[in-house]
Amino acid sequence: MARIISLLLFWLLISSPSVRSADLESARKEGEVVLYTTMVVSDFQVFQKALAKKYPFLKVNHVRLGASTLVARAVAEFRAGKRLTDVYGVTPDSMNYMGEQGILAQYSSPEAKFVHKGFMDPKGFWSGINTDVLVTGVNTGQLNLKRAPRSYADYLKPEFKDKMAFHIGTNNPLIGMAELQGEDKALTYMRSFAKQGLIQHNGYTKISQLLAAGEFPLVAFMQVTKLEKIRERGGPVDWLPLDPSFATVSSVAVSKNAPHPTAARLLVDFYLSEDGQRALREIDKIPLRRGVEPDSKRVGELIDQAPHVIKYEGDAGKSIKQFNEIFLGR
Repeated sequence: MARIISLLLFWLLISSPSVRSADLESARKEGEVVLYTTMVVSDFQVFQKALAKKYPFLKVNHVRLGASTLVARAVAEFRAGKRLTDVYGVTPDSMNYMGEQGILAQYSSPEAKFVHKGFMDPKGFWSGINTDVLVTGVNTGQLNLKRAPRSYADYLKPEFKDKMAFHIGTNNPLIGMAELQGEDKALTYMRSFAKQGLIQHNGYTKISQLLAAGEFPLVAFMQVTKLEKIRERGGPVDWLPLDPSFATVSSVAVSKNAPHPTAARLLVDFYLSEDGQRALREIDKIPLRRGVEPDSKRVGELIDQAPHVIKYEGDAGKSIKQFNEIFLGR
């Protein structure tokens, strides 16, 4: 009994406001955090405004980098023993690689319990902060929504040949299919899909604009946020979920060699907090915290349907090579 009481007292001590206040005071003394992220400056400015309102003492040195540059710099700095970065913001495939290299620290935020299931790293290295879902995009002036593809099998039908646009700048569809069906079936499917006379473009925003302009009637594996934004503004665009739809993730992680470790954890906590998630929603991101709904009720219902969250646990280099061979012929 005495042991149980001791453990209870210890739990109360470590979960007390004074300990949390001590962590906050430590972050206040550190005063800053260095963030390497793929988030564009204009979006981060909106997020930073919300952060400054909550923690006015915390200065964020925001360094915007492309994903490959971010990873290369992180690896170079780590191998050189430099302690320059506190938090990384990039997709889980890059995070998994950096975790394998020993660059990331494991951190389980107290806010993580509020995040939708499947969007946190089971190993504890990265935390999902927002998502997007890949669906079928339709120009409703050119194709009746009832006739549009509703499944991956539908994408292969002859009636859609030479009518579908496809974003060739990411291999997420191949990764998702491999996780659902296994590598061999996924490769077979993607090779058949590639023979559909795809209208190849790079960039989700560009593709959504071309769809609305009537350049093509369909887009396969398209980000729902871009489509819903146009639809809500009255554009001739709509979308259909797949079976299941693939969900992609944006994530953050604490550096193992963070020069400001307490401030780094505080920043990750804020990303997952109600205030942080609302700030991400303000820049048209789909929040992952339960209780912070997307701007679109329809998109919120899509998230509630539990799409397949792409986990990026395979060989990233191999997947990129396979994707390039199938769709780019190299």
